[in-house]
Amino acid sequence: MDQYECIETDKVEDVAVVKFVDERMMDAARIEQLGGELMDAVSGDDKDRVVINFENVSFFSSAAVSKLLVAEKRIRSQGGQLRLSNLRPEVRDVFNLTKLDSVFKIEEEQSDAIESLQ
Repeated sequence: MDQYECIETDKVEDVAVVKFVDERMMDAARIEQLGGELMDAVSGDDKDRVVINFENVSFFSSAAVSKLLVAEKRIRSQGGQLRLSNLRPEVRDVFNLTKLDSVFKIEEEQSDAIESLQ
């Protein structure tokens, strides 16, 4: 798959897997770059099933969450599905407190997320 600065991409069982490179997502310029890379990574006919793996992330700002919401909307508009996985407790709390856990389908492990898309 393509090379990016803010994310790593892979294909597992015909599912596009995205992992964040940065542990803390809070720099405004980096978040803008992340948004562009995410949109590129989730766009296209072969991107109808996507897992975003948070295993490297310990802090995810509200600005970064907004980029994630835009990516989710793009995936849905293409008829696809998105799963989030491997959220650390401190990141999971952000999704719970903001009620975004009702917007995103969150799985404990990447393998569970992939399986839920089969």
